[in-house]
Amino acid sequence: MPTGARHIDRLLPRHEPPDDLELDWNVHMARAGFRRKEELYRRGVVCDLSLEGALIRVDEADKHQVGDEVPVRFRGLDGTATIRHIQRTEDDEFHFGVHFEPAPDFRDAIDLAVGELRGHAVELTAAWNRQN
Repeated sequence: MPTGARHIDRLLPRHEPPDDLELDWNVHMARAGFRRKEELYRRGVVCDLSLEGALIRVDEADKHQVGDEVPVRFRGLDGTATIRHIQRTEDDEFHFGVHFEPAPDFRDAIDLAVGELRGHAVELTAAWNRQN
């Protein structure tokens, strides 16, 4: 497996969160009436989480493809996830392997969540900062 900076996210530890860790998937505005728009999204369940990405389970594919950038919301903060792979399950759900795009506030929320799962948020952040 390559070990360059481009592939560092594959080397990061992945953490399995509790079943109730969710994010809003494909957050967008859509016309709901003649002059009214409303925000639409699907609930996604985080199956595993790392500092750079996650595996997200969603009940429908929403016609996304590998390489698409999808607007997401995690803990009230908006971000973007690039789809790296898609797998359909036997239950007709979809697993999206995603890479989070850098956005400072969103990145901080992910870092905090990984720290909570790992149990040592301060040590995790310090180790990550030394590596980069």
